[in-house]
Amino acid sequence: MKRLFAALALVAAFVPVPAHAAGCDGVTVVVDYRGLGGGVRQGCAPGSPSSGVAALTAAGFGYTYASRQQGFVCRINGKPGADADKCVNTSPATAYWSYWHAPAGGAWSYSNQGAATYVPARGTVEGWAFGAGEQPGIAPPAAPAPQPQPPAPQPPPVGQPPAQQPPAVTTTTAPPTSSAAPTSSSVVASSSTPSSAVSSSVGETSTAVEEKAQQAEEKSGSGWLWTVIGVVLIAALVVAGLVVARRRRGAEAE
Repeated sequence: MKRLFAALALVAAFVPVPAHAAGCDGVTVVVDYRGLGGGVRQGCAPGSPSSGVAALTAAGFGYTYASRQQGFVCRINGKPGADADKCVNTSPATAYWSYWHAPAGGAWSYSNQGAATYVPARGTVEGWAFGAGEQPGIAPPAAPAPQPQPPAPQPPPVGQPPAQQPPAVTTTTAPPTSSAAPTSSSVVASSSTPSSAVSSSVGETSTAVEEKAQQAEEKSGSGWLWTVIGVVLIAALVVAGLVVARRRRGAEAE
């Protein structure tokens, strides 16, 4: 029974663990301790580290070079201990820290350059795994999903100008004007004239009739008609005057 549990634990130790989104604005660093009985840890080196070991340190991991092989990482965070590796020369090929690179969300590739001289690109993943050259036990974490940008603020609606009202129409009522129609006032004087003034009265009457006829001619377009009427009236007046004069003379003769 103990052997079964040990076998299951060994299998579980080498099953790749799915990676979570790194959410790292820089270089993601994955360190796999399973070959030493531990788990897989992950850290973030912000920005653009100058080298692989600089990214390892910025992500929160310490490292140790072999004393006779500077640039060769023989321990990470003190593992393996001095009893397993004296860290004087390079570690044995069956138990060493292998160094890996990967694009975010991509596939691991073994590094052909030491961590002291390799410069990781921002947004990539660095991997370390202890063992016989196995790659890290998790897939390279994917790049963080882009955050949705808040909608741009919309400018406030421009107020529509109020509709122009039609100009008020002021109606001015003119006061009624009373205009009296011109009336022609004729003054008729009735007087008893002496018989000696009959001729002069006839002459004045003829003159008045002519003036009336002339005025009527000026007011009307039919001047000839008024002329005829005037002549008839004058003749009648003359005849009447003559008759009156004869009668008076006859009366005086008797």
